[in-house]
Amino acid sequence: MTITYVQQCTCGAITIRYDNNASNSMFQETFEKLKLDISQAHVLQKSYCCDHCVNHWGIDLCECGSGERVGQCDCGSNKSHDILGKKFDSLGAILRAFK
Repeated sequence: MTITYVQQCTCGAITIRYDNNASNSMFQETFEKLKLDISQAHVLQKSYCCDHCVNHWGIDLCECGSGERVGQCDCGSNKSHDILGKKFDSLGAILRAFK
C-alpha cells in the first residue's frame, strides 16, 4: 500500500490516506514513531477537524470511542479503534449498533 496524502489537523493529529482508500488518524508522536514512507504522498493544507478529534477514531485511540489513548481508557480495552492501513466500516458499525 502506498500513502497518497498526509494532512495535519489543528488538533495536532496526522491523517494519512492509502491508495486503497483507507485513512488513519493518529497523534503526531505516533506518526513519527511509525516512520512511514510518505515519499510519494501529497501534503495537504491543514484541516480544522479530523476523525481523531471529531469522531475519536484512530490507530492510537481506544476502540470504545472515548477519545482516550489505547490502554489508558476507563473501559479497560487494550484495542485501538482503527487498524493501520485498513478502512473502517462506519456504516457497518452503525448497523451493528442497532441490532
